[in-house]
Amino acid sequence: AMEDAGGAKSEEAAFFELFVPGRLCLFGEHSDWAGAHRRDNAGIRPGRTLVAGTQQGLFARCRRLKENVLKLTSVREDGTLEGPFEVPLHPHALLSVAQAGGFWSYGCGTAYHLLTNHRVGGLEVHNYRTTLPLRKGLSSSAAFCVLIAKAFGLCYGLHLTTRGEMEYAYQGEITTPSRCGRMDQACAYGSTMVTMTYDADLLHVERLRVAADLHLVLVDLCAAKCTTTILRELQRGFPHPADDVQRGVHELLGATNERVVAQAEAALAAGDLETLGALMTHAQDRFDALAGPACPEELVAPVLHRTLAHAALHPHIHGAKGVGSQGDGTAQFLCKSAADAEAVCEIIERELSMKPLRLTIAANFEHVGEVPESPHNPGPVGVGPFANGGGAPGDEPYHPDVSNDSASKVEALQAEVARLRAELAAAR
Repeated sequence: AMEDAGGAKSEEAAFFELFVPGRLCLFGEHSDWAGAHRRDNAGIRPGRTLVAGTQQGLFARCRRLKENVLKLTSVREDGTLEGPFEVPLHPHALLSVAQAGGFWSYGCGTAYHLLTNHRVGGLEVHNYRTTLPLRKGLSSSAAFCVLIAKAFGLCYGLHLTTRGEMEYAYQGEITTPSRCGRMDQACAYGSTMVTMTYDADLLHVERLRVAADLHLVLVDLCAAKCTTTILRELQRGFPHPADDVQRGVHELLGATNERVVAQAEAALAAGDLETLGALMTHAQDRFDALAGPACPEELVAPVLHRTLAHAALHPHIHGAKGVGSQGDGTAQFLCKSAADAEAVCEIIERELSMKPLRLTIAANFEHVGEVPESPHNPGPVGVGPFANGGGAPGDEPYHPDVSNDSASKVEALQAEVARLRAELAAAR
């Protein structure tokens, strides 16, 4: 028998079932960690991302163990079995694995932080099915961290909020050599569309109204990228830029990003997918111009740009851009219809010999806005590892200066996109 967080004696338990989705960042990649630097430089604008949970993800079973160990197994998307991997549930052992990096580092990093703050015992997690591509900008590593946090919470009755799960997953991932921002852990919210705002250590989450189905195709570019290198080079200019290239990255992830994300929200609310697609193309152009010079070895991304420019795809799409940290990992295409999405998949497979993945984000007409405070959604408080969030009393989240009137936003948006299209046409 072992003692749980409440002091009760228990034996090994039956398995619980879990599912954690991936997440797709439609707009705002990299602005999450950039916004966190406001704690050291108030001149940096808050980061904003527009994020959707995916239908693809990690399926797992978890149970508590009598032995004081963390036991992990995982089946990759291609069916390859990793593990079983076993490590003593001891801070030094977990920290050593996490800091060394590698496949199991994410789970061990998350377990380390949970063990630091809670009286938990042994845990077994068997990720028996994976439908989420690894290392393709869909936050597979963050999903695994969230999976471990959820598993401990469920098996030991920790009553973690969604924000608490996110915080443990974030702390777990940054204990590894990865230097992600807080956006990746949005997969804890499940398969929904949200806007996330990052103001130093404050996190604000809002659900979005989506007035039309989004038919997306994600494309595994079947090439190589190094997210660690991209993050390292883009972060060199934070919190204080030292040259024009670094100032360009600040502009991209600050004022430019705020404007594009606000316009994308308005387009989603109005069901204006043509404008949303044009914004994707514009966002990619600005990323290439302002972030590319900071890390040319990764962000020249020849495979990504050849794929985005493939002429046979253009009649079927509203727009396209890179995914996640960018580079030659994954591209996303916003298609005109379900039939067009099928056509894009066929072209990708037949003409480019790449791997497409369809993702449909269904329209919703529910009440949107701030995610309400509840046992699973603690509201816009300072992020902290415990069940009720954590932020200092009186802390207020950042609210972007955008009108709530969707009609007026869309009218302004359409004028702006027309101007952008004229600029892009002139540049070509």
